[in-house]
Amino acid sequence: MQDDPTTMPVARYVLKAIQANGVDHVFMVPGGVVDPFLNQFGTGDEDVKAIVAASETGAAYMADGYARASGRFGVCMGIGGPGTANMIGPLATAYTDESPVLALAGEIPTAWNGRGGFQDASEAGLNDISMLSPVTEMAMKVPEADMVPHLLDRAFRTMLGQSLRPVSLSFPKEIQTQTLNSQQHPVPVLHDSARTPRAFDLKGAEQLCQGLIQASEQGKANVSILVGSGAIRAEATQALITFAETYQIPVATTLKAKGVFPENHPLSLGVFGYSGTQHATLALLHQHALAAGQSEIADNQLLLVLGSSLNQRDTMRWDRALTPEAGIYQADLDIGIFDKNFPVQFPIQGDVSAVLDWLTMPVQTERLKPLQAMNSRRQSWLRTIKDLPRFYEPEDLNSHAVPMNPARVIAELQRIAPKDSVMIGDSGAHRAFAGHYWQCDGPRQYLTATALAPMGWAIPAGVGAKVANPDHPCVVITGDGCMLMNGIEIQTAARHQLPLVVLVINNSALGNVYLRAETDNAKALTTLATHDWVAFSRALGGDGIVVKCPEELAQAFDRAFTAKGPFVIDARCDPNIQTPVNPWRQELAHPDWSES
Repeated sequence: MQDDPTTMPVARYVLKAIQANGVDHVFMVPGGVVDPFLNQFGTGDEDVKAIVAASETGAAYMADGYARASGRFGVCMGIGGPGTANMIGPLATAYTDESPVLALAGEIPTAWNGRGGFQDASEAGLNDISMLSPVTEMAMKVPEADMVPHLLDRAFRTMLGQSLRPVSLSFPKEIQTQTLNSQQHPVPVLHDSARTPRAFDLKGAEQLCQGLIQASEQGKANVSILVGSGAIRAEATQALITFAETYQIPVATTLKAKGVFPENHPLSLGVFGYSGTQHATLALLHQHALAAGQSEIADNQLLLVLGSSLNQRDTMRWDRALTPEAGIYQADLDIGIFDKNFPVQFPIQGDVSAVLDWLTMPVQTERLKPLQAMNSRRQSWLRTIKDLPRFYEPEDLNSHAVPMNPARVIAELQRIAPKDSVMIGDSGAHRAFAGHYWQCDGPRQYLTATALAPMGWAIPAGVGAKVANPDHPCVVITGDGCMLMNGIEIQTAARHQLPLVVLVINNSALGNVYLRAETDNAKALTTLATHDWVAFSRALGGDGIVVKCPEELAQAFDRAFTAKGPFVIDARCDPNIQTPVNPWRQELAHPDWSES
């Protein structure tokens, strides 16, 4: 008698549900209470495949990187107790950055709960659910096999709802092997409309349209746009380009949204806020233009914010000078963020693409002729800004100094990296150099954790990004301090033969805190040994090259992009180079600006 193909163990059912929703890899660490899951992974085209990480911390960061790079969700798996505990930091990072991650945990058999068993993380033991609840939108234990379809569907809907958040499901070991009939319990699959809400507040959009018309009729030509990560989720790049080009409106992005508006576009101002460009700062904050002696640059008069929460880094430390005379119009799906972080006069609840599509409809285009009539004046305003260098310290891009200037390293990488490269930036001084000098020309081509911003995130996240984008070069920009934390995940890339370029800005220091250190002891505490990260990579199955002078960079990058596995470029850099966050430092030096 043949097996019934419609009946399957819970572990296989869960993997089929994951695959049916567009995800083909799970990042995991094997362990006794997930053995039934381990037996259901395969290697064929129709199978969900396992990527085995060095630790559950790495596995969860990989799932986060996979989610950000793919636009889908990421999945990580480990045992309850110590495995779950290792996932807490990564899940907190995903939660604060609104990255959808499904964490799956195995638990001891239900009959063992509270009996002093090994690795008891049940409600009667360590209680994984209580640990997971603060860092997930939903954390639940599966009580019986028949509940699996309902709880999976609920997890997907919660994770991919109005706000993208991580969720977790814990499976007692005996439930993983119990069976479900897929005809009686169809695999839950979310429709695209459930994944990408297209909410649209017509009243708010009408107010925006009227505001643009009124400002134009009053001669207020200087309109600009600040775009946040909500535009990435909305896949709004083309709609944004169309709107900006129609009305010749300059566009700045937040660091998290870098690339959602191509930075090679004539209307691009680059990043605004932390590690932002001089162009974006001069356009949005007139006080910086005056302080720099650029009085000929007129003030911004109306700001349209699309998909940014206007947090600390997206507002230059909540600078109250970010108050154009015709007001701020903020469009976002989440009504809870209006006025939460920064005062906004005109909120518009709506998906960014929906708002832009409405604005570019023929009826609105006809109404917005007064705005279009001001195009030449906006072009003139933008020219006064772009007559100045885009970057701070642009001369550093050609520095011949030894030890190297990180700006020169980024410049050489930009020159050689293929245009479709995905950049994954870690947390530290190197993030400021990468965010400022690297120019990104597409959405999801620059990934970085911006809220909690843990050090070492980018190395495993880069593995996840490469799995999501096997045909795109993926480059991690990290530091030696970050390598000490999660550099071990280079072995995961080597084990799974993933070509991943890892650029280590090796300055023998914890860069940002080293730069801030005021005493000899503080300098000593933030100084690191100069480790050989190429030898480290080779010990884990990768390769690499140590680079000590700028003239060696081009050949090193050429080798890196043709490598068949992980390739580390250990770039020896000067720890004393100030990061290119000039206006940010001015804000710190002049706190009264933020109170004005």
